[in-house]
This record gives sequence, C-alpha cells and structure tokens, in this order.
Amino acid sequence: MKLLLFEFKKIFFSKRFLYIMSLLVIGIALLFVRNVTFQSYIVKEENKRIDSQSKASQANARAHRIALENDPENEEQLKLQKMNSEIRDQLYELIGIASSKDWESKLTLQNEIYANTLAYKKEGGDFPLSDKEIRESIAMNEKLLKEGIPPEHAVYSMALPNFMKQIVDLFIHFGAFILLILIIGESLSGEYENHSINQLFTQPLKKTKIIMSKFWSAVLLYIVMLGVVLSSALLIGFVFGEKGSFNYPVLLEKNNAIEFTTISSYMTKGLLIVSVAIIMVIALYLLYSLLFKQTLATLAVLLLTLAAGYFVSTFVTWGPFSWFNPFANLLPSNMILLQNDHLWYQAIPVTLGVAVVLYILASRKIHTSKIV
Repeated sequence: MKLLLFEFKKIFFSKRFLYIMSLLVIGIALLFVRNVTFQSYIVKEENKRIDSQSKASQANARAHRIALENDPENEEQLKLQKMNSEIRDQLYELIGIASSKDWESKLTLQNEIYANTLAYKKEGGDFPLSDKEIRESIAMNEKLLKEGIPPEHAVYSMALPNFMKQIVDLFIHFGAFILLILIIGESLSGEYENHSINQLFTQPLKKTKIIMSKFWSAVLLYIVMLGVVLSSALLIGFVFGEKGSFNYPVLLEKNNAIEFTTISSYMTKGLLIVSVAIIMVIALYLLYSLLFKQTLATLAVLLLTLAAGYFVSTFVTWGPFSWFNPFANLLPSNMILLQNDHLWYQAIPVTLGVAVVLYILASRKIHTSKIV
C-alpha cells in the first residue's frame, strides 16, 4: 500500500500532471466559449439547409414544367409536379417560422415535409436527401415531440447534458488514451532509463508489487482524470449553460432498425467501454516497458499496437468477431450506436480477460528483469 501511494503521489503532485489537468480544464472552457460564439451560426446553418431544399424543389418544379410542355398529358409528371408544389409551399412556410421559438410547430412541419419528400422520391422524384437521412430525421423529431424536449444542435449546443455529451465524445474517442499516455508515459520505462529501478529492486519487497503499484496508481490517475473532465464540464455547463435534459434522445441502429437511448445512458456506456479499454492499455504499457525499457520505444510500439487494433476493428465488420476482439472497445461510439451485428457490451469480457493476461505476463517478466 505504501508503494502504491508513493507511485500515485509521485505523478499526481508532479508539474506535468498539474499542467495537463490545467490545460484539460482550459480546453473544456474554450469549447464552451466556442459553442456560445457559434449560436448565430446555428441559425444561419438551419436557414441555409432550408434554402438548399427550397432551391432543389424549385429546380424540380422547372424540370416538371419543361417535361409537361413537351407532354401535357403525362400523368406521372402531373403527379410529381403536384407533390413537389406541396413540398415547396411547406418549405416556404418553414422559412417563415424558422426564427420562431415554437419548436413543436417547426418539428411537426419538418416531419410533414420529410414524409411528403419520401413519397415524392418513391414516385420517382429527385431530392438531395437520402431515404435513410429522412427516416432518421423523422424518427428523431417524433421522439423529441413525444418527450417534450426542444431540439439541440449536435455540435454547438449550450444545454448542459448535450455539452457534457460533446466532452465525453471527445474523451472516449482517443482523448482518454492520449491523456493517459502523456501522464504515465514514463511510469515504468522511465525507471529503467534513469536507473531508479535499481533502488526498487534492492528494496525488501516482491518485484510483483512494483507491477501492482504501477498498475493501480495508473488506474487511480485515470479515475482522477475522468473526474476532472466530468466535473469541469458539469460545472461550466451548469453555471454558464442552459438546463437541457439528460433524457435527450440519441439515435442508434439496432438490428438495422432505428432505436433511441438517452444522453445519460450513452455517456455511462461510453465511459464504461473506454474505461475497460484503458485497463487493458495500462497492462499492455507495463509489459512493453519491461520488454523495451525505453520510453520512446515503449510508446511507439504501444501506439502501433493500438493503431493496428483500431484498423482491424474498423475493417472487420463481422459481428461475432467482437466477442474475440479486445480492441473493439477502442470504438465506443460504434459499439453503442451501430448495434446491427453485435451488442454494445460484447467486447468487454475479452478485453478484461486480455488485460488480466497482460498483467500476469508483466508480473512474470519483471522477475527475470535485471538491474541496469
């Protein structure tokens, strides 16, 4: 226990850890400031999207008119012209209420436009929106209306839950791994480089306790780092942001059907998945440190291993492979949001199993490690 506390305090009270945590908090604050400054951009982006659809409808109207000039009795073109005219009128109506705070009316009208657009495309009409995009938009709008939750921008929201989701997304998409490597990068390999490992080897303690202390101190530092991320985002969003709802829906695909989870559930699952992957990465780092005994070599091989695991997980899409792929948890969002051929928790057991094996290998390897 004393060695564990010593290892933890050695990094926790270091200037590097303090600088990293300070920069982390500043980065979160700057992201919120960015969201505030981009509020006007959200309105412009929405108007631009509606304007683009209106122009597409106008172009379709011209095409139908030309076709009917050549063949006035063409029933197919007459039907498409009528359907397109209704879409165009609804888009003009949407432009008129775009700046209104009546979000229920806007979502309802959007869904009417989307439904008419689907019907128009089914009859052979052309529109710059895919069927999948339309169906997902309809489903999201219906869910928001049912729950009574106002829509929020996916990237620039000032609502506390949505802002926290944005921070968590950045954290679980390699942010956690990069920060952890910066913090513990010299935890064991540095001991060999500066020869301080000699002092540890001459102490009256088992060598396995060195691995244990290094491992659990890294886990504790990760927990502290996670606490800083969540508490900073929560405090900034609570003081300067808007209330929002942690029941805000997050759209996912499950068995090729649209389903929803909540922001709170998404963040919980995402952090669980990435935390399991972090445990494996810590164990892998310790083993590589004992094999290479140099920080640069250790980190280079570690990053190459993670990169290889990432690409394998990306390109091997066979669902059952997740049961045997410990690197699947490097893609938390894909595991949660694309559950067509797998379950979100599917890779957790094998990842923990590999972490245990790596930890045991590191504990055995240190027995054969010599004083340098």
